[in-house]
Amino acid sequence: MFERGYSTGDKGTGFGLAIVEEIAEAHSWSVSVTASESGGARFEITGVTAAE
Repeated sequence: MFERGYSTGDKGTGFGLAIVEEIAEAHSWSVSVTASESGGARFEITGVTAAE
């Protein structure tokens, strides 16, 4: 899902989640996808620290 070019839509470019993953990695964060409790996808970004 995070691979560049992956899309489920006919008009999708497949760049969106690949860019999200690159940004997360650049900040030493992790991004993952799971199923949400109400259905659909849930994207979790971890390793983020708040600025003081």
